[in-house]
Amino acid sequence: MSENDDTNGKKPEGEAKELTIGKAKKNTVAVEGKKEAALKPKRKISIGWVLGMLILILIAISFVLAPAIQAFVGKSTSDGIVFGKYGKQEIKYAYGNYFYDQVQNYADQYKSSGMDQTQALYQIWKSAYDSTVIFTAINELATKAGIIAADEVVNRAIINSGAYNKDGKFDVATYQNASAETKASVEKSIRRSLPYQIVVDDVGTVLSSSAEAEYIAAMASKGRTFRYLVVNQNQYPNELASQYALQNKQLFYTMDLSIISVETAEQAKNLYESITSGQTTFEAAAVANSLDGYAAAEGRVGQLYYYGILSNFKNAEEALALLSAKEGDVLGPFEANGSFSLYKINSAPVESDYASDSTLASVKAYLAVNDSALIDTYLSDLAKDWAEKAKAEGLDELALQNNLEVVEVGSTPYNAGKSSYMSDFTYTDPAGLLRSAATGDVAKELYTAQPNTILDPIKVGSSYLLLEVGEDTQDEGMASYLSMFYDYYSGSQNQQDFSQALYTSDAFEDNFLTTFLTVVLGQ
Repeated sequence: MSENDDTNGKKPEGEAKELTIGKAKKNTVAVEGKKEAALKPKRKISIGWVLGMLILILIAISFVLAPAIQAFVGKSTSDGIVFGKYGKQEIKYAYGNYFYDQVQNYADQYKSSGMDQTQALYQIWKSAYDSTVIFTAINELATKAGIIAADEVVNRAIINSGAYNKDGKFDVATYQNASAETKASVEKSIRRSLPYQIVVDDVGTVLSSSAEAEYIAAMASKGRTFRYLVVNQNQYPNELASQYALQNKQLFYTMDLSIISVETAEQAKNLYESITSGQTTFEAAAVANSLDGYAAAEGRVGQLYYYGILSNFKNAEEALALLSAKEGDVLGPFEANGSFSLYKINSAPVESDYASDSTLASVKAYLAVNDSALIDTYLSDLAKDWAEKAKAEGLDELALQNNLEVVEVGSTPYNAGKSSYMSDFTYTDPAGLLRSAATGDVAKELYTAQPNTILDPIKVGSSYLLLEVGEDTQDEGMASYLSMFYDYYSGSQNQQDFSQALYTSDAFEDNFLTTFLTVVLGQ
C-alpha cells in the first residue's frame, strides 16, 4: 500500500485613468471616465510549462499518470513525488494512492472550467494536496487513538456506499457480478477512508451547550442601525483644485497612446527597429508580441493623464519624452516594472482645461491618493463644521443643503470578533466606508453612543464620515434561527478550526510550491 493510504489513519470617485505595467502581475489603468484595464505580461513558454500542460491533458483525458511522471521527471521519482510530511508520514503522490485519486477528482472538476491552463493545473494539484494533508494528519491521529477499519464496519460501509445499488438499494446480484478488480478498488477506498471519516464525524457532531447557543443567538439578534454622509475630495473647492493643477500642469497633460510590453530589452529593441523601419506596424507588433492586456486591442490604451503613466517607468524622468512627442511617434524602449515598453503617440499631449468638471474631478482624485495631506486640513475642518450643523439641523437637512446622499446601514450586531455566526458591516453597509472604519475604539463608540445622536467626524482614508447612530433593534427571527441550527453551524466551525490547527501544526512540513514548480512544471 502506498503513502497516504494507511487504513488506520485522513479608487476614489472621479479618479482618472492610470497606467500600470508590471511583470507577471495584473496591472491596472485607472483615468478619464473611470476606465480600468489590466496589463499582464504573458508567461514565457518553457519546456517545463509544456510538460506541465501535457500532464494536465493526461489528467483530463486518461488520468493514467504513472508512465507520464516516469517519462517527464525521471526514474528516480517515478515511484512517487513527495510534496511534504506530516509527522513521520510523507505527503506523497504515487500511482493509486489517496493523493493520486484526489488529483483525478479535481481534474475532472476543472477540465471544463474555462480557467487559464496553468492556473487550472495549479488548482488541481493544490486542492488535491490540501485534501491529502488533512487526510494524512487525521489518519495519524486515528492511528494514535487506536481507531481501525474493522471488517464488519467496512462491510457495512460498502453496503451503504451505493457502489452496488440498484433502484436505490444494495443489490446482491450487482455485487456478485462485479469484477474482482472493482470489488478490491471499492473496498480499498472505503477501508482507507473509514478512520478519517470517524474522526471527522466525531469532531463535527460535538454538541454545544444550550446556554452557549442561547448566548450566541442573543448577541446575533441585537443590532443597531446607522446613517452617514461622506466628506471626501469632491468637497474640496474647485478653485483650490484648479490652483494646484496650474502649479503642476505637467501632471495633467492628456495624451492618447498605445503600448507594447515585452519581457526583455533586446525584444523591445528588435521590435522598435522593425516598426520604425517599416517591416511591421505598431498595431501588428502589439497583437503578436505584447504581454499585456492591451494586445488584443492592437496595443491601444486610449486617453490618459501624464501622471497616470509615471508609475510604469522605472526611471520617471524618462517619461518626459512623451510630453514632447508628436502624433505618430514611436518611443522606447523604456524599462517598466519587470518589463520593457514601447509607446506610440496617437495624439500629441495637450494641456488640460482646468475649468472643466472632468479635469477638476481628476485633480481632486489625484490629490486624494497622492497628496492627501494637502486636502486633509480643509476636509477635516469642513467635516467638523458640518457635524455641528448636523447636530443642530439633522443629517437629512445637511444632505439636502449640500446635494449629498445619505448612506443607510441596516441593523448590524456588534461583531468585534468577526464571528461567522453573526452579520457585520460587510453585509449591511452598501458603501463600505463604515465597514472600514468600524474597528477598535470606533466600533466601541458606535455601539455605546446614545441612539439617535450625531458622532464627531470619523476619518476613513482621505475621507470623513458624518455618522448618525440609529435605533437599537431586536431580530427575534435571527435568534430563533441560530438557536435551532447552532449545533450544525458549531459542528462545521469545529471542523474548520480542527483543519486549521492541523495546517499550523509543527508536525506539518510544507514543500508544495517548490515541488510543484520544479517537478510538475519542470521549472
